Amino acid sequence: MNLPKFDITIVGSGIVGLSIAKSLSNNKHSVLVIEKNDSFGEETSSRNSEVVHSGIFNDINSLKYIFCKEGNELLYDFCDENQIWYNKCGKLIISKKNEEEKFEKFIKSLSQKNIQFEILNEFETNRIEPSIKSFKSIHIKNSGVVDSHGLMSHLFRISSDSNMHLFNSKTQKIVKHKNGYIIQIQRKNGEIEEFFSKIIINSAGLNSYEVASNIMGDSLNIPNMEFYKGSYFSLSSKWRNKFKKLIYSLPSPDDALGIHISFDSSGRVKLGPDYEPINRNSFNYIVNLESSEKFFDSAKQYIKDLHIEDLSPDYSGIRPKLFYKSKKSSEFYIKEESKNGFSNLINLIGIDSPGLTSSLKIGEYVKSIVYRMNF
Repeated sequence: MNLPKFDITIVGSGIVGLSIAKSLSNNKHSVLVIEKNDSFGEETSSRNSEVVHSGIFNDINSLKYIFCKEGNELLYDFCDENQIWYNKCGKLIISKKNEEEKFEKFIKSLSQKNIQFEILNEFETNRIEPSIKSFKSIHIKNSGVVDSHGLMSHLFRISSDSNMHLFNSKTQKIVKHKNGYIIQIQRKNGEIEEFFSKIIINSAGLNSYEVASNIMGDSLNIPNMEFYKGSYFSLSSKWRNKFKKLIYSLPSPDDALGIHISFDSSGRVKLGPDYEPINRNSFNYIVNLESSEKFFDSAKQYIKDLHIEDLSPDYSGIRPKLFYKSKKSSEFYIKEESKNGFSNLINLIGIDSPGLTSSLKIGEYVKSIVYRMNF
């Protein structure tokens, strides 16, 4: 077989693919990263709230919780080491007077997870956030926001020192072959190329289920991935630097985090995301101007003196969700597929929030899987 050969091929260079590539850099193995877009992180990784989560909304027995808790600290440390902007500002979970039972239930879940928090009354909340209405609030200190683009740029820089990255390269076909896989890609000019790889790491984000299914067929015994569009509205300049903390409502039963307040390094404030189920064939990133009323109706319940004219459509993202353990809570699927007949294939499917926070820990975890392989 006279084809170019690589030890490891990573399909996808979003934040998770880049983190895996970074973890596998500077070793004795040859690593290729394939990305269908012009550059890294152009889909889910660059269309989110940029929030550093702390696991408070994830089931204590889930991979999401485990990776988020450990990834939180790794992310802050990496940003310190590489001078990437972040703001460990903390998060307020706010509530209404008629949500006492829901509030107490959430408090209990935090205690079970051994997450540090403090309870604030209305006066204490108002002292921290004068523009917010809340009967009782929960203050989570180790949450924050990060420059996700700066983070990905540093991961790419580290990875590209020893790994090869191919952009504008769409995966057409991956076929199991003896001790590895033959991969066929199509370049931007339409040219078809083939090469051999001992290990495949499928981190293709929105396309991860499709990639896995094309390789494994019926052996991929998990439900289809579902997709949810989340749009954001920015607040006018008079709200810039108005908030010190991220503002969230109590968790909802539908796996969504609700429309919340976040901000970036310039203090620009945004609301979102909402939670709209969409079909795989109807992907678009257009923010519907008419949604401003829905956002306003939600936000005015906890933001004082907010006017609908303060809201402007900003951007949107699409979240891949996999409900394979529970119909109520989505979960990460991270698995080496030897038991399903596809050795040396590692699938990462349904990596949505808290994927950004978890990314460096996921990278370490996948590296540990690779190093346990005999290849």
